[in-house]
Amino acid sequence: MKEANSKNLKVDLHLHTCVSKDGLLHPAAMIRRAKSKGLDRICITDHNSIIGAQAAQQIDPDYVLVGEEILTAEGHELLAFFVSKWVPPRLPYREALSRLEAQGAVISVSHPFDRHRNQPWSEAILESILPRLDAIEGFNARAVHAADNDRALTFAAKHGLPVTAGSDAHIGAEIGAAYLELPAFTSAAEFRAALPQAQIRGNLSPLWVHFFSVLNKWRGKVGLKPSLGGRA
Repeated sequence: MKEANSKNLKVDLHLHTCVSKDGLLHPAAMIRRAKSKGLDRICITDHNSIIGAQAAQQIDPDYVLVGEEILTAEGHELLAFFVSKWVPPRLPYREALSRLEAQGAVISVSHPFDRHRNQPWSEAILESILPRLDAIEGFNARAVHAADNDRALTFAAKHGLPVTAGSDAHIGAEIGAAYLELPAFTSAAEFRAALPQAQIRGNLSPLWVHFFSVLNKWRGKVGLKPSLGGRA
């Protein structure tokens, strides 16, 4: 992994806590692990929930951004940052976008062309909502095929759209596998302004990390995952 410019921040923008069915870490444990990896800030983007992100932000307000990965009615997924109000899953994607816009959230699209996710976005649909997007995820460390990330980067470059990047971590070992290096920011507006200057850092995670998503779901069913009220 390349060294980041000391004047910039290293920010992992795609992380899942134990609030996600396939995540493992308590928010406090995620913060500790992220700091040990040298990340300057993180955005927690649990599936269809902001509870874990809010809990983490209460622990360290200056370190944690509240985000959400939102499954739409069409099976596509949005990735939002600076979320203040929960957006429920399975809304039509245009309605989900409207709810995010109404609260001033920064709107990205998670792993838009990943063939192994829920429902990859089509370029035609993405082009129809370009004015409503602040960015798309150009690098997701959990992509099985590097070409799927490359396609996202090509699409972003073609349309002059900034990119985000993240580990999509579901266990501690994944945190920081990919992140953005970008100028310092303190607000959603400053974050948007910094995105065009951002650089992607990191590498794809090994395939075995996907096994833990299945294992974490099983742990949740039998009560072996940590809860927000339990020990961190």
